[in-house]
Amino acid sequence: MVSSCASSCTKLELVPLRKAKLGCIEESVQFVEQFVKDVVDFSSQYGSNISISYTAYNVAGNPSKFPDYGDFPQTFVMRTYGTWWDNAPSRSLDYMPQNNDPVISHDYIDLEYHKEVYPVRISIYETYNPGSVVAIWAKDETGQWYRLWNGFPQIVPHKARIFSPPLQLCSFKTKMLRLEFNHSLLDYYTQLDAVLLIGTSELIVPNIGNQTYSLSSLLRELGGVGYNNEDFYNLTPNYLTVNQDLKLLKRTLYKHCVLYKNKNLEKVPKGRLAAKLGLHIPPIEEAFNSLQKFLQEDFPKLIKDINISSSVALMEPESEPSMNNVSNNICGSFSSLPDETVLKILKNLDLKSLSRCSQVNRYFNNIAHDALLYTNLNLKPYWHCIDATVLNSFVSKCQYLQQLDLSWCGNYDTINSEDFIAFLQSSGSALTHLRLNCCRFVNNSVIREISQICKNLKELCLRNCTTITGNGFSSLENLGTLERLELYRTSIETDTLCSILRNNNHMRYLNLAGMHDRLKMDNVAKELSISCLKLETIDFWKAQTLTSHGIRALALCTSLREIDFGWCSGIGALGDSLRTLLSSCKSLEKVFLTSFRGLTDRDLEPLVSCHNLQQLDVLGAQFLSSDMCIKLLCCLQLRMIDLSFCEGISDANIIDWRNRYPHISIKRSSQESM
Repeated sequence: MVSSCASSCTKLELVPLRKAKLGCIEESVQFVEQFVKDVVDFSSQYGSNISISYTAYNVAGNPSKFPDYGDFPQTFVMRTYGTWWDNAPSRSLDYMPQNNDPVISHDYIDLEYHKEVYPVRISIYETYNPGSVVAIWAKDETGQWYRLWNGFPQIVPHKARIFSPPLQLCSFKTKMLRLEFNHSLLDYYTQLDAVLLIGTSELIVPNIGNQTYSLSSLLRELGGVGYNNEDFYNLTPNYLTVNQDLKLLKRTLYKHCVLYKNKNLEKVPKGRLAAKLGLHIPPIEEAFNSLQKFLQEDFPKLIKDINISSSVALMEPESEPSMNNVSNNICGSFSSLPDETVLKILKNLDLKSLSRCSQVNRYFNNIAHDALLYTNLNLKPYWHCIDATVLNSFVSKCQYLQQLDLSWCGNYDTINSEDFIAFLQSSGSALTHLRLNCCRFVNNSVIREISQICKNLKELCLRNCTTITGNGFSSLENLGTLERLELYRTSIETDTLCSILRNNNHMRYLNLAGMHDRLKMDNVAKELSISCLKLETIDFWKAQTLTSHGIRALALCTSLREIDFGWCSGIGALGDSLRTLLSSCKSLEKVFLTSFRGLTDRDLEPLVSCHNLQQLDVLGAQFLSSDMCIKLLCCLQLRMIDLSFCEGISDANIIDWRNRYPHISIKRSSQESM
């Protein structure tokens, strides 16, 4: 029996490899190298739908820029970097943060290859600010995803690299991969040029003594060229010899590996939430230890907050608990407390911990299913195992559900629109916050049901929900309490959007980034200036139809704290429109004017008086002077400014200002060849 990746269990038949006269080993096991055939899905891209620059589809095919290092439009770039977006007024807080892994994935891209193989190596060609890849997944023929590798974001030298992290043994063939990214340590945008998948036609497993190795571990043992034994993540610095170790393995395959024939893949039973979340029924020791850790570390804080009586003394753990009495001790301690106290304790647990608690005994099973523990539900971290069965298992627990995040879930027919509508009809009437970012099952029918069932909805996030048509969006006109609406890369029409805004005059956060050309942004801006005077953030990034008239109209939204007009190429001559807007909005904290090439010092003068200004992007401002930059750098709250491609600002200026203003992150894009 050989352990496969994730939680699958595979029965395998051993076939020893022997050296043959005619080299039949090489013929029986083929090593296949292939670059991306197609980009199937992605969460964000810096490029727009009408351009090929900086788009996700640039990662398909052979590398076009590697080994050059720098900012290249021919690569794939995502929208965010660093922690700046998390510190902006428009930031989104997790509904159930305890569900998150130590490393939170901010973006993903799904890649399809030509031929199914057993993965041996995945090489990611990073050509600018590498270090944000944190997970690699593979999808099997049934649609289930298995994690081949995960790690922490890295701070690495500013040079191109081929990132080939060590993979877990994968017992099935695949031609679909997902890469996940965490941008928190990035100093600037990361860029990917290509992703190479190297695999075998048959499953080969290292055979070194009695140990179970992955091929990545074996290649390290062989001391392949390009490896650094002190580098856990295998940064492969010498790209010219990066796969020499695989050539060595091919020549000596019969010495180090055995060939397995896949006979039966035992699937995780559907309908068991614990199993679908990658859980097992824990021994009583594990359940006890999990609870004891919580009681020792977090429970004392709760005692102080809720002023529990002396009965809390029952919660003190024994120094050496007898495991025969553990269940009774814990159950007795909790059962002596008021239900409100127990629920307040358990509400700090994530879904996995709640599932484990439910396996301890009947008391914990009952309390772990209480609907008051599921008023907030964040399923995004479990996107890989959420299907209709799992979603349905929450129905009985979600009677009081108020906040739901299903982002990234159900993108490969694991959840369809009918499944979600059934859940919504059972558990959605109390919803106030709903995030469905990058969910393919969201269509016109789903939007219609949301508008009919979720009458108290304050937040609706539909980023990358590209299957909704204009007719579908019109249903949202029935909502009247929206405060946050995110429509990145959707196809809503102008009249429909204006009608929604007209009926939701408490709107505070509006994301219309990456929209299609048919959406007339000037009309939208004018509607905002009439109906949504409480607006705090507006994201018009890549809006091709925004002009100076729309910018001037937004000057009436004096509560604005964040504006993003980056790459709005249709603006033309600004006149006094921008100056009027910046003069009217004294509370601005984030101002992105990326690629405003005609931007002048006079346009930006009002920002000097914005005492809350923290982030400023004026990339590509050709006429910006060093004198104005110094005035902006003196803004007391400023923490980041992007001066990339500003022709009036020299590299010497940047170096000088970085020394004089060390508390400000001064960005400067570059292109260099190795």
